[in-house]
Amino acid sequence: MLKELLKLFVFAFFLIPIGKISAAVRTFEVPVSLLELFAPQADWQAGIIGNISGGGNVVVKIYYKESKTLVYQASLTSTSTTYSGVGVNYKRSDLGSGATYYPDVWNSLDIKTALFAIERKRQKTDGKFHRYLSDGMMLSVEMTENKGSIQTVKIPGIGIIDQNGGNALFHPDHYCYDLKHNTDPVTKIWKRVKMPRLDMGADVLVAAHRGFWGDNLGAGYPENSTGAFEAAQKYTDVLETDIMMTKDKRMVISHDYSLSRLSNYPGPLTDYLFDLNSGVLNGLLLRKRNTDVSVYPYLFFENLVDILLQKHMVLTVDIKDIRARVVNGQCVANCDYDTKLHGDTARLKIKESWMTCLQTCIQIAEEKNALQYLAFKTPYTYDELAAYVSESTLRKLLFMPVIQPKRKDFLNFTDGWIDKGGKKVIAYETNFLNERDPYLKSFTRDGVTYENLLHYVFQKTGLRSGCYPEEPIGQKGTVTRFVDWKMKYTVNDRRGDHYWLMAVPYGKIMVMTSDRPDIWDKVNQIYNMTSQ
Repeated sequence: MLKELLKLFVFAFFLIPIGKISAAVRTFEVPVSLLELFAPQADWQAGIIGNISGGGNVVVKIYYKESKTLVYQASLTSTSTTYSGVGVNYKRSDLGSGATYYPDVWNSLDIKTALFAIERKRQKTDGKFHRYLSDGMMLSVEMTENKGSIQTVKIPGIGIIDQNGGNALFHPDHYCYDLKHNTDPVTKIWKRVKMPRLDMGADVLVAAHRGFWGDNLGAGYPENSTGAFEAAQKYTDVLETDIMMTKDKRMVISHDYSLSRLSNYPGPLTDYLFDLNSGVLNGLLLRKRNTDVSVYPYLFFENLVDILLQKHMVLTVDIKDIRARVVNGQCVANCDYDTKLHGDTARLKIKESWMTCLQTCIQIAEEKNALQYLAFKTPYTYDELAAYVSESTLRKLLFMPVIQPKRKDFLNFTDGWIDKGGKKVIAYETNFLNERDPYLKSFTRDGVTYENLLHYVFQKTGLRSGCYPEEPIGQKGTVTRFVDWKMKYTVNDRRGDHYWLMAVPYGKIMVMTSDRPDIWDKVNQIYNMTSQ
C-alpha cells in the first residue's frame, strides 16, 4: 500500500498545472562529451521531433546540473517530423552566477556556446587549466509535454534521446541505451557509426580489416597482429577481422584456413585450421606482408577482446564458417561441406559451424563484460540467429547484416532485418561488385522509388550501407581463405576503385571494411576539402 501511495505522489509531483491543462514533466541525467561536441566531424543539428495537438506545446530544457544553469531550451507548438524548435534570447544577467562567461545575449538553441562557457568557468574555479573539452560534465534534461508528446530530442554532444530517457539509437537492453554510458568510448564510437552525415562532402566510416598492416613496402606489422590492431587507431576506432574455429573449438583470429602464408608453420597449405587443435599455434609467429617472420604470435578471440578493452576500440566480427574446397568446379577437400554434392545437409553443417563460432564469441565476451564492444556480421536472418541464441542475449548485441553479392532475395532479407533487427543493427553491408549489380539499380517498392539499395537502407533506417573494397594485398592480387590468389578483372569487380565507390549514390556514407584505412582517411579528407 505504501508503494502505491508513493507512486501516486511521484505522478502528482510531475504534473504541473498550465491553466486548466496539466503538463507532464520528465527529467533525466546524462553526461556530455565536449570532445564529441567540438570534434571536427561533430553534428551540430539539434531540436525536437514530436506530435502536438491544437493549442499544445512541448519544451525541452537542459541544465548544467552542478550550478543549475540553463544550457539549452527549445519548444514546439506544432507537430514536426524533423528536428526543430524555437529558442529564447536570454540576457546573461537573467541566468544566474553559473553564466559568468555567457555572451551578453544568448540564444537558448546555442548549446555549444553555453557548454564552452560552463567549461571555462569550471577551469577558473578549480584552477585546472590543463582540463579542456572534458567528458565529465553532468547535465539534467527536462521534457515538458502540454497536449503533445515528444518522440526524440537531438542534442549535440549527447546524441538522440527518446521519451523514456534512453539513447534512441539502441535497443533498451543494450549497454549504449543507458544515458549514464553516453560518454563511454564504446558508446561514442557506435553512435558515430549509426549517425551518418549526408551534409558532408564525405563521411566514410572505416573498419580496419585485419588492423593496419603491410605498409613500408610490406615490412610493416603483420595482419591480425597486436601491432596492426593498435596501429589502426591512428585512422579509426573500428576494427574488423575474421574469426575461425579450430578442431577443439578455439576461436582464432585468422584470414586463412591454412597457416603457411600467415606464419612460419612448417606444414603444407592443405593443413586447415578447422582440422587442427589449437595447440599447433603454440610458438608460431606471424609473417609480414613481405613474408619476413615477425615477433607477433597468432591471437585468439579472447586476446583481441582484451585489446578492445585496453584501447577503447570496437570490432565488427566476421565469422568464417567451415567450407569445402572447390577447384575448377570439383571438390578437392572437406567435401562433406560441399552444397553441390550434399545439398541441405551440407548447408546445415556450414550454418552450425558459423553458429558455434557466434555462440563461443558471445560467451567469451560475456565473461569479459565486453558484449558492447562487438557487432556481428551475419549472412543469416534474425530468425535463424534466434534459433541458436536466446532473445534476451540478442537484445544485448549489435549486428551488421551482410547482403552477399548476387543474392536474389536481397530486398526481403533487408526488410526482415529492418523488421526484426531494428535498433540492434549498426549498418547493412551491401556487397555489390560493379555498376551492373542489381543492388545499384533503381527500383520501386511499396509505391516508392529508390536510387539503389543503399538509398533504400538509408531511407528506411537512417543507417549506413557498407562495402568491402578488397584492395590488392600484394603483387599477386587478393587471396581467398584457402590461399588461392586472384588478380581481379576490374570491369567485373570495381570494389577496389576508391573514386568509383564514392560516386555511387549514398556511397559517401558507407562503412568501408578495408585493408587500407590510411587511404580511406585521405579520401575522406579530399572530398571534404573539395566540398568547402
